Amino acid sequence: MTNTPTLSPAGWYPAPDGSATTWWWDGATWSQQRPTPPPVSSPAIAKLALTTQVLLIVCGVLAVATIGLEAFGINAVANFLNGSDTTTDALDIYDRSTSVVSIATTIAIIATGILWAIWQYRAARHLAGLTRRSAGWHAGSWFVPIVSFWFPYQNISDLWRAMGRTRPSWQIAWWVLFIGSNILVGQSTRLYLAAQDLEQFRVAMWVNLVGEILAVAAVPLACLIVRGITQGLMLRPTDPVPSPGA
Repeated sequence: MTNTPTLSPAGWYPAPDGSATTWWWDGATWSQQRPTPPPVSSPAIAKLALTTQVLLIVCGVLAVATIGLEAFGINAVANFLNGSDTTTDALDIYDRSTSVVSIATTIAIIATGILWAIWQYRAARHLAGLTRRSAGWHAGSWFVPIVSFWFPYQNISDLWRAMGRTRPSWQIAWWVLFIGSNILVGQSTRLYLAAQDLEQFRVAMWVNLVGEILAVAAVPLACLIVRGITQGLMLRPTDPVPSPGA
């Protein structure tokens, strides 16, 4: 009698021939070996990971520049509120510099987000069947409202586990810093738009400054994630995994 798990997911099951071994069931056919995922193109994924890390560093540098500008603006507003007319020029400098840095930051963040999504999609595709979500969800979950607050973290954790590695203990710190930064920077933008006087502008500057500090702290951890997972993929054996009972 054939023991075929027609409604079961892919995995190891008792051999259909009744022998005391286990065979691999891929959802349609039996095999005594687990199918090997396509080998990683080392140069391609290494270059993609390196470019992503470079863009992350660029974002970090721009965040440092923003911190400096916000500190400059906070000081200029404080001096103006204290009656120093000479700070009018300082406020003009702050406005012009902030516009330039904001445009550069927006471009860098968009480019980094796209490269990260492509990198994670390729990593997840190589580990297809070993993660709880598809490669498409690994890339797309970053851009779906609400879902983006947790799915990307789970997906990154899945990539570590799929390679047989333990998720780094500091990964949660990276995620808290990343989410906290996005919330604070978004809140500062709303405060800027709603501000009616310089005191309210100064509050918005403080909120943005703190958000950028969190972003700077998150950058090196993000680089470690990209580098660690990429190295794991490149070192991962590509030989077929034998049946446990064979």
